[in-house]
Amino acid sequence: MKKRIVITDLTRMQHGNVCFCGYDKEHACIRPILLHGIPEKSLVKQGKPVIFPFALVEFDFLSPRPEAPHTEDYFYLSNSPVFIQRVANPQKVLDWSVFETIEELFEQPVLTDVGFSVMDCQGARSVGTIRPKTIQNIIYESGPEGTWDYRIEFKDSSGASYRLKITDLTWHYYCNSQRGQFSGPDELAGQMAKMLQDKNVYLRIGLSRGWKKFPDRCFLQLNGIHTFPDYLDGKTFADFC
Repeated sequence: MKKRIVITDLTRMQHGNVCFCGYDKEHACIRPILLHGIPEKSLVKQGKPVIFPFALVEFDFLSPRPEAPHTEDYFYLSNSPVFIQRVANPQKVLDWSVFETIEELFEQPVLTDVGFSVMDCQGARSVGTIRPKTIQNIIYESGPEGTWDYRIEFKDSSGASYRLKITDLTWHYYCNSQRGQFSGPDELAGQMAKMLQDKNVYLRIGLSRGWKKFPDRCFLQLNGIHTFPDYLDGKTFADFC
């Protein structure tokens, strides 16, 4: 079944893989998946990005695999994605999926005993959009083997505070390109926090899969940071690789 979706999330995973999702013309959220993961290199064909936020992309879908809260999963043929065009009004696409609060988005309580998480096997969805009430801080921390951990502190419209890991692939590439060239991690974090405070911000909040240490939990993560005006000036992740 061929279907076109507008990509809204492009998420960095482990081992060189990525995850992405988007919306069809009926405003249904779809997360294309492959059995053994999606390699980052598959986002580009003939030197040009095919899958990136606000690209309209056609997929040949095979069968759905909804497992609450990840109800959006849909297998697709790995060689099928075709870039159609960029959408003219990305803000309108994001408005299809806006929720007032994070608990409203996931339709279950957010647990804060170990990070921010919800219970696995519950809930109507695993991803959606909020417009934060305030952006409080951006944190860059060095991790193992020269990696960097990016996090954001914000409040939703209810006043609830969150500190979430940023898994937005483009954000990672953009910040890596700026760090060291123009400023150190702390200075860049301050610049990025101020940038978000000065713009109209949409946050794509998603849920991780359960993992060995916490098999019954899905942890909240930040799949996408979108601003209007666009902090990327129309560029994609491929411009910062």
